[in-house]
Amino acid sequence: MSTPNPWTIVPASDYEQHMGPAGVDQLAPLSALFQEAYLGAQPDRLLLPGIGPGNGLEHVDPSATRRVVGLDVNLQYLGICRQRFFGLGPRLELFCVPVAQWRSPPHAFDLIHVALLFEYLHPEPLVAHLASWLAEKGSVSVVLQRPGGEGPAPVLRALEIIQKAMKLVPPEELTALFAAQGLALRRSRTVPLKFGKSFWFGVFGR
Repeated sequence: MSTPNPWTIVPASDYEQHMGPAGVDQLAPLSALFQEAYLGAQPDRLLLPGIGPGNGLEHVDPSATRRVVGLDVNLQYLGICRQRFFGLGPRLELFCVPVAQWRSPPHAFDLIHVALLFEYLHPEPLVAHLASWLAEKGSVSVVLQRPGGEGPAPVLRALEIIQKAMKLVPPEELTALFAAQGLALRRSRTVPLKFGKSFWFGVFGR
């Protein structure tokens, strides 16, 4: 019997408190990294696996991007995302489905932004899916959690379960997986965070 995905039961308020200024304070850096990837790509079609409540979507320019697809396993997150970004109208398509189970025509997206998702899924099949969904001249931007640092302890058992389920993915391993799919690392850097933590940010393309 499979273990339920803890992300399906963590309320958005608890998630945002943990990730916000009162917690590990990572929402703002994540939003800034999405903005950087978005401005660099200026995508007509955008895919956001693990979209959550929509952190960073305020950077989407409706005059430049005609389609935004968000995937998440938590229906509450998607409902909040829809309310917050109602102005995107029919451009914003939200699906409550695990990424591995979602189906899309090949080469359907110009930018795929994947933030803090590889830590909870098997990297190899996920990379294969992303490569198949990416347009010929598109790019995949990735944010990985790096080891080290300490932060405020999660107050909810579900958040503790999530932390235990997290498996950090070395950037070198991910780069090799993307290379095997014909996607080269275009640029990358380490982003320092509070509490001695850090992100790795990388952009891949053909």
